[in-house]
Amino acid sequence: INFRLGYNDYEHIEFEGSGEAGTVFATEALEARLEFTHHELFGFEGATGFQLSNREFSAIGEEAFVQPVDTQTLGLFWVGQRNLGSLGLEAGLRYENVEQNPTQGATRDFDLGSASLGLIQPLNDSWTLSGQVDYSSRAPVAEELFSDGPHLATQTFEIGDPSLNEETAANLSAMLRYQFGTLDLSLSAYVSEFDDFIYEASTGLEMDELPVLQWTQTDATISGIEADASWQAMSWQGGTLTFNAGFDSVRARLDSNANRNLPRIPPQRWRLGAIADWNGLVAELSWRRIDDQDDIGVGELPTEGFDDLRLHLGYTLDAWGSPVQLFISGRNLTDDEQRYHTSFIKDLAPQPGRTIEAGLQMRF
Repeated sequence: INFRLGYNDYEHIEFEGSGEAGTVFATEALEARLEFTHHELFGFEGATGFQLSNREFSAIGEEAFVQPVDTQTLGLFWVGQRNLGSLGLEAGLRYENVEQNPTQGATRDFDLGSASLGLIQPLNDSWTLSGQVDYSSRAPVAEELFSDGPHLATQTFEIGDPSLNEETAANLSAMLRYQFGTLDLSLSAYVSEFDDFIYEASTGLEMDELPVLQWTQTDATISGIEADASWQAMSWQGGTLTFNAGFDSVRARLDSNANRNLPRIPPQRWRLGAIADWNGLVAELSWRRIDDQDDIGVGELPTEGFDDLRLHLGYTLDAWGSPVQLFISGRNLTDDEQRYHTSFIKDLAPQPGRTIEAGLQMRF
């Protein structure tokens, strides 16, 4: 039997341009999870249990964009795994009830279900094929249902929709992996077919000099591929040198719309890196290329790509019985103008330019 209990009391303040406190966001949450492991059942070894949570959310201030909402969640789940010869199977089931209680307006109640089945099949000593198919559903969160006002952090005027339905998705993913010695390569692909996908759509209107975004839902398809490579090229007493590379790309399309692109979808990304460590000393050099994003949604502008060159040097030593790391690191060393297409405020505020920082980290 495993039991976990968690409590979170969180508050953050959005400040006005004058430096005065604006809106205060507060969240108080309590969560409990009880899990029972079981012996073989229909060939599966696994666990079953339930999860309870209560979340009280409030936004207080002249520009609070969502009313206080209490959310109660009850979840029942089962996960299991078994082997059929060399084939490994993993399965899961979950039922969840979510109740959203706003201070004003009707309570929303959602009954949700999900199921998954995954497999892992070694093809030989080096190659492994894995895949997963699953069905999932989620309830709209408080902000999606009940927003109605200016959200300064995103510089938008958000309007929720209390009539939103649950979002469901059928997902399929597969990965091919090659491991030989210190070489590790993987290629994965996925596709998700959403019914009633929930997102913020541009209305083309303005209110309080802010663009109005409306929470809405429609069917959508999201697909992507990822590739990763890692190679430990050298090793010596107390040290190693490892090279790595990666690539990822995602495509997100609405199934029925004049402009079918979903907003704020990341562009293609490439990366190269090298890590050397020796007796507590580590040096990491990495380069990322973020491509242009021209597949834009309604109300968006294209985003120009950029390079991101980073360097990190660190040394870990023992002090007072605890590990202490001294470090110096640099980000955006080429001082490129960097704008994240996923950011609501990318056209107003780019990322920091060349940044150098040094510090000390201690764990105890």
